[in-house]
Amino acid sequence: MDRKVVVEAIQKIISEIKEKCIIKNTAIRDGIFGILENECTVIYYPFDEEKNRGFHIKKIVKNELEDFVYINTAKPIAEQIFAAAHEFGHIWEVAAKVWDRLGYEGKPTEQEEEDITDWFAAEFLMPTNEFRKTFSAHMNELGIKPGKVKLDEVVRLIVLQMDDFMVTYESVRRRLEETGIMKKDSADFLLSKHEEALELVDVFIKDRNTYLGNGTCVKTISGIRTVIENAESKENVDSYLLMKIKKEFGIADMPAAEEGFEIHIGENGDE
Repeated sequence: MDRKVVVEAIQKIISEIKEKCIIKNTAIRDGIFGILENECTVIYYPFDEEKNRGFHIKKIVKNELEDFVYINTAKPIAEQIFAAAHEFGHIWEVAAKVWDRLGYEGKPTEQEEEDITDWFAAEFLMPTNEFRKTFSAHMNELGIKPGKVKLDEVVRLIVLQMDDFMVTYESVRRRLEETGIMKKDSADFLLSKHEEALELVDVFIKDRNTYLGNGTCVKTISGIRTVIENAESKENVDSYLLMKIKKEFGIADMPAAEEGFEIHIGENGDE
């Protein structure tokens, strides 16, 4: 599997997805959650002891096969975002589309599917041209010249990229080589300094006004408030069960609406 050829196919698929989903922003960032929710039901819940950042399953609901994605909100926001982009790639069956587009025989293996979906997530969140452009801008900002640089300078640049695209250190590190900013020998050397680099990442993140390293610990399911409000409006509903669900997911009651006025939107000028 030629990675360069696969990524070229992924870029074309991303253009098609953006057109179909009406996605105009270059930097997706945490907008990925809304994009994902338009395609499936998303369950957000924190599990501190769980290593998994998220997963995608299909279940039959009312005789229809539907997509569900779980996002572990105990993980740092950058990890949640990458997990959401990765699972979005599974929903769109990007790996299968790449396989068909390139005329490969059979189906991708499980590992090939995961690799392609990871490459999709990276390209979706950090488009090559935008990534290179912002990295160059940060080099100018910090007065760093192309060529041999110190580890702390590289990590400082990586943290700025992390902040721009709301992604993990590892995602940016890999992207440096994938986009041709860093040659393989330099990328391998950076990988060998992984522990030292992560210590510097923690230092630089704490110096910035960012929530990159924090989990959100959100507890919700996309569309759950509407479902509960509809259930509460029906007769013979189990009010105790609804109360337990609302308590578990921290769903506050809506404040009482003020009576006596109307709001008009989407109307043309004066009559």
